[in-house]
Amino acid sequence: MPESRWRIEPLALADCEELGRVHVSVWREAYAGIMPDEYLAGLSPQQFAERWRQRLGDQGSSDLGTTLVATDAAAEIVGFVSAGPSRDDDVPTEWELYAINLLARTHGTGLADKLLGRALGDRGATLWVAADNRRARAFYARHGFVPDGAHKEHPGSGAPEIRMLRSRWRPAW
Repeated sequence: MPESRWRIEPLALADCEELGRVHVSVWREAYAGIMPDEYLAGLSPQQFAERWRQRLGDQGSSDLGTTLVATDAAAEIVGFVSAGPSRDDDVPTEWELYAINLLARTHGTGLADKLLGRALGDRGATLWVAADNRRARAFYARHGFVPDGAHKEHPGSGAPEIRMLRSRWRPAW
């Protein structure tokens, strides 16, 4: 799908319900075999939508971060990116990529690159990724992220996660 067919805009209250459904769909696609099946089956689109409504309510200022949604030519949400101030106690950078999730049908289109660029620009950042999510780890490595040695368990699923870090981004191309 050509880049011009994607529309990227800040999350709006009207998007939250659909984003909750898409978020759960993405997790079930991306984390199958990585997180327990029963955990993924128990994810609730309504709960995810409510979390997005709460987050949007908490984002009265751009200083608190950004959430962007991507839609296709049919105006359906196909993914999102969310970033903001680091939530870690041992802050190696001030900025954190909270999430970048896209439906599998968008993989390989360049949309994830575009979303990441819009959310982070060239700033340094950290992120947490499922240790066994090879696709995501390779994507982040292409964008200058490297494991920094920090580990934790994903709340709820218990899946091991690693933290990745990048300094200011200077693409090689």
